[in-house]
Amino acid sequence: MTPQPPPGQGPIDPRGAFSPPPAPGGMTSSWQTNAAAGGTPPPPPPPGMMPPMPPQFPQMYPPPMFMPPPPRPHRSFTRAIFVTLATTIFGISLTLNIYLLLASGFLSGGSSKQTSLLEGDPHQKVAVVPVSGTIFDDMSRKFDRWMSAVDKDGDVKALVIEVDSPGGSVTASDEMLHRIQRYKNDHSGVPVIISMGGLAASGGYYVSCGGDYLFAQPTTLTGNIGVLLPQYNVSKLFDKWGISENTIVSSGATFKNAGSMFQPETPEARAYLQDIADKAFAQFKSVVRTGRTGHTNFKTPELDNIANGKIYTAEDAKKIGLIDDIGYQQDAYEYAAKKAGLNKMTVVRYHDPPSFFDAFSGESNVSNPHASASGTGANGITINGVNVNANEVRELLTPRLLYLWRGQ
Repeated sequence: MTPQPPPGQGPIDPRGAFSPPPAPGGMTSSWQTNAAAGGTPPPPPPPGMMPPMPPQFPQMYPPPMFMPPPPRPHRSFTRAIFVTLATTIFGISLTLNIYLLLASGFLSGGSSKQTSLLEGDPHQKVAVVPVSGTIFDDMSRKFDRWMSAVDKDGDVKALVIEVDSPGGSVTASDEMLHRIQRYKNDHSGVPVIISMGGLAASGGYYVSCGGDYLFAQPTTLTGNIGVLLPQYNVSKLFDKWGISENTIVSSGATFKNAGSMFQPETPEARAYLQDIADKAFAQFKSVVRTGRTGHTNFKTPELDNIANGKIYTAEDAKKIGLIDDIGYQQDAYEYAAKKAGLNKMTVVRYHDPPSFFDAFSGESNVSNPHASASGTGANGITINGVNVNANEVRELLTPRLLYLWRGQ
């Protein structure tokens, strides 16, 4: 049944029931007119012109579209050449700078530098070369490098060697003594003075015997003339655990494995190794005799009594002639200048420049020239607060003759 309009109202045309209201002023748009008449709406307007979306025909009007960004311009050939050239120049510059750093010793610490301790006449130099820490091969090489730098400096008129060492290997100590003797032969008019620090024992005293005059501080410990050949025998422990050494020794080489820590010691091996140590001891006493004969209080016949492995205080060492005087570093500098006839000395200490790693870690041996060669760093590591020194591990595993005081 068809619904009837309210009284006073004509029939409703269903085609216009959903027509939008007329435009202001009573005007209707063309699409409204066509829609009311049941016609089709006009085509969508051109891009960029979007009229309000008619609710009757949303499918005829797609959503707005945005213009894509313009394509990026291609790099020109000239720009590519410029970038390549700049990169090449930068690489060459970087390589050159690294080479210069290596050549100057900044990365490797391979060169020697001077630090001025006292300014005076630059042509009246007193050179100071430190011997600090345990004496092993690395110390010997460093000492030789510094001495070579002193050799080349014609302004050096006196040399002071500052010794603060418990000693070390027999060979390294002897190499350093020989380096001092070679310097004295090449520069006969240059006095060589020794200034002992807290410790100048065993190999430290061996090296000191190369000096013309020996100073020790009041608290210095020196002497300890003797030889060690460290050995550790774990053969009983191996027996307990059922472990045996089966090292093959060439036929006829009876003493090749003498002193092995894994086998019980034999009297023959003991006598053999004892003879080696005694000969190194004789070498030590010969160096002391040569270096100290003619000095105050030193009596050659008493050497065998003195060279008994004891460590001596500065006062006792002076009484038996192992040193010449008791004094500090400044006393040694002034004595060296006096012997060289200098009236306005310049004092310079030799050292290595800080390494690349020292620079970044804030450590440098410039400010601490007495840094021990046996400390952490290249020669040791710290594990749970305990310093494990590579030289000491090497000493444990490799038997070697030592001019070393082990009382500390």
